[in-house]
Amino acid sequence: MSIPPYPDGSGGYPGLPWPPDPSAPPPSPDDPYEPLDLPPAPPMQGDLVPPPDSYDRSTRQRVFYLPVTAGEDLLGYLWAAAANPNACGFIRNMRFADRSLKASSFWNRRLDEAYRERLPAQDAVRRWRGAPEDPEGGTIPADAQEQWAPSRIALAEALNPGGPHSPGPLVQDGLYPDGTPVDRSQGWGPLVSVSPPTYPQETAEPVIYLPVVLGGNLVGYVWAAVPGDAAGYLWRGPAGRAGTIAAGLWQARLSDAFHAGAHAVEAIRTFRGLAEDHLSGTVPADAAEQQAASLDDLKRLAEQ
Repeated sequence: MSIPPYPDGSGGYPGLPWPPDPSAPPPSPDDPYEPLDLPPAPPMQGDLVPPPDSYDRSTRQRVFYLPVTAGEDLLGYLWAAAANPNACGFIRNMRFADRSLKASSFWNRRLDEAYRERLPAQDAVRRWRGAPEDPEGGTIPADAQEQWAPSRIALAEALNPGGPHSPGPLVQDGLYPDGTPVDRSQGWGPLVSVSPPTYPQETAEPVIYLPVVLGGNLVGYVWAAVPGDAAGYLWRGPAGRAGTIAAGLWQARLSDAFHAGAHAVEAIRTFRGLAEDHLSGTVPADAAEQQAASLDDLKRLAEQ
């Protein structure tokens, strides 16, 4: 195979003889190493500039969102995490691939600007409602109403069914996926690498439930099926990280009750009046036992 000559008239690769000498012996592995005479890399213009600090573009919390439109077209959603002041972003509508790509760049620049102004993520999203329409980025209509989605991924799936949707980094909102805080001074989360035996976590039966309160705030529910042997802890979406951190102790208590052979309903009733834990809270001694028609109904209640 011939190798085309370089523009300067030489052939082959820089630093290698051309044309090759057919009488020369083939190279031996024992020959001394001679580095190739490669040309130096071109100098870089200016200094290396690190990427700017900005909001996290991922969260596992509930998100509120506002539509970004251009005329009658929906270019995407601007979203912010429910309780994390450092998480917000823009989700493109892939039906308008080119236009939404330009809009994404535009809104990310605006979010970077808001971050430099030290605005909480929620204010950074809300501040642009009713601003004049930009030819590149569109606008958030002045009468746009905030709506809620269970997660960033759920919102992305609703806008662009079938994905793909990036799950984001391992650590989001300062937490590992199991709810363990990166900052160990805020707790350790569920300290198990393998879930211990416990009650079934799903049921099609009605459930009774009791509130879990931390510092006077409702952070979740303990529930049990009636009839049946399912039981669990359900963290409340608006409680954010406090609700997920509380999970560890309640899951451990349920596992202990399961190991002791307690019926699921009796297990959660024994939780009333326990001393309040500084991370997981308590079920108040006078808490009223309530019933939901299904576990799905209770999950919907926990999102409110």
